[in-house]
Amino acid sequence: MAVRYLERIEEHVGADRWYLDPARCGGGCVADNGPNAFDLVRFFLGDVELVDANVVRDRHGVDRQAVVALRARSGATARVELDWDHPGECKDVEVVLADGRVFTADMLAGYPAFKGSLWHEYVGVLADFVFTMAAGVPGDADGLAVLELVDEVYARTGSGVGCGR
Repeated sequence: MAVRYLERIEEHVGADRWYLDPARCGGGCVADNGPNAFDLVRFFLGDVELVDANVVRDRHGVDRQAVVALRARSGATARVELDWDHPGECKDVEVVLADGRVFTADMLAGYPAFKGSLWHEYVGVLADFVFTMAAGVPGDADGLAVLELVDEVYARTGSGVGCGR
């Protein structure tokens, strides 16, 4: 499996550059897009463990690019590519089955407007929150699991930021 979240972050941050300040935002591309990508991997493969991570930081220490290798209990592998220096925007997934069939999805397809793909995501997140609160049941543990992966990437690559720092 391969998941890519590629964008030029300066096109998204607006006038307040807080996204580019680790002290204010808690990290860079791994903290921002990592949870989304890791959640997608877990949706297809179940629980995963971190195999390897390569993170490139700018002169301010902000992680701008990352390639993260994950492995599921089944032995299936995933490569997550995160990039804040990519011209334009690309968010896609590719799944290769054991029989060789390949399935791909462009997560921006059908949303040509800038940031247009985000609104349906926010609606889904809020609907899930409302359902969880109304049902009075604890939330899904997947959220914590993806944040732990973010934290582990930062810990393994020597960053001082992350969930537990």
